[in-house]
Amino acid sequence: FTPTSTPSSTPTLTFTPTDTPTQTPSNTPTATFTPTRTPSNTPTQTFTSTPTLTPSRTPTFTPSNTPTRTPTSTATFTPTLTPSFTPTFTPTRTPTNTPTRTPTSTRTPIQSPTPTPNLGCDRIEFVTDVTIPDGSEFAPGSSFTKVWRLKNAGTCTWTKSYRLVLVSGDLMNGQNLMFLPTEVAPGQTFDLAMNFKAPVIEGSYRGNWQIRNDKGEIFGTTATANRPFWVDIKVKAPNLTGTIYDFVSNACSAQWTSGAGTLDCPGVNRDNDGFVLKQSTARLEDGSFRLTPSLLTAPQNVSNGYIRGVYPSFTVQRGDRFRAIINCEGGATSCGVLFRVDYQLADGIIRDFWAFGERYEGDYFTVDLDLTPLAGQDVKFVLTVLSLGSASGDRALWVEPRIVRTAPAVTVTPIP
Repeated sequence: FTPTSTPSSTPTLTFTPTDTPTQTPSNTPTATFTPTRTPSNTPTQTFTSTPTLTPSRTPTFTPSNTPTRTPTSTATFTPTLTPSFTPTFTPTRTPTNTPTRTPTSTRTPIQSPTPTPNLGCDRIEFVTDVTIPDGSEFAPGSSFTKVWRLKNAGTCTWTKSYRLVLVSGDLMNGQNLMFLPTEVAPGQTFDLAMNFKAPVIEGSYRGNWQIRNDKGEIFGTTATANRPFWVDIKVKAPNLTGTIYDFVSNACSAQWTSGAGTLDCPGVNRDNDGFVLKQSTARLEDGSFRLTPSLLTAPQNVSNGYIRGVYPSFTVQRGDRFRAIINCEGGATSCGVLFRVDYQLADGIIRDFWAFGERYEGDYFTVDLDLTPLAGQDVKFVLTVLSLGSASGDRALWVEPRIVRTAPAVTVTPIP
């Protein structure tokens, strides 16, 4: 079936009776419908006599007097747009006088620019980790408080509408989008604290943080203000027996304070604000030495000064015991302090557990406390040293402070 185009004076389409139904020219009156477009662009319709149709067996199509394209402005409704005399069904586009749709202008979406911080305005200088140095170990599910010491190294004041933002890594139950607790002027240093909780699965975890200003711009540390500060820990389950928590190795995971405010860990020897130092060798009050880890603590150098360390949470089991040797450091002859082991629950209240007064008399004291009354609770242990009067010569020594578990915990499941 191939329509062809031949020249004729009048384009017609004729149906005639034959043995095989065909479309050929005949004297039979035929009906021809030829829409044309004249040079005046006025369409015309031409009608002739009534069409006749004689049935036949096989329908065929013979081109005769078919519509043609003449080199005039006449437009025909042929199923082709190709510049040939043979109509085809190829949907091609050729220049004609047929009206066409002109594309209208469209809107191209424009991506909103990402806020870029003014580096001179907002920039952080990281000073130190006050608590939780990188790689600190925690038991699964332990709560802890991370304190960063940061400096406003820009020219704009950080207001209370600035927020702390987790930019990547592990949230660890931290408070994303936390407002800054205080305004920080340019050049000012402040301690930023946030509470976290160690994941329950062993492994290494790290959360990267930056600050977002009131314009939505996020900035960080270094000259380019694009590096984060972070909290980096390891989660490891404690031993089933023996020493299951070491207060010396975890000393800088605690938050140390005195009447002067938050203290660095480790601190600086003879700092009048108070200090804590980790030691691998202990010089006892009786003049002997022990090659065991110890904590040297000194309260703020004021009358009745104190120093306090709040440790991350620890789940106590029945039979757990706190053990240590306490005394004044050897040679600190004017030392007179009160040692305290306290604890803090979820309500934040610090409660008394045990206390012991010590003055330099050339002896030491062994501590062995049963922690069973706290069994089943999530406890933050608090080591405190209080000065008994003047604190100028107070140097209190905790030798190998630890929690010992004598037997694995037994869980009893009630039978219904």
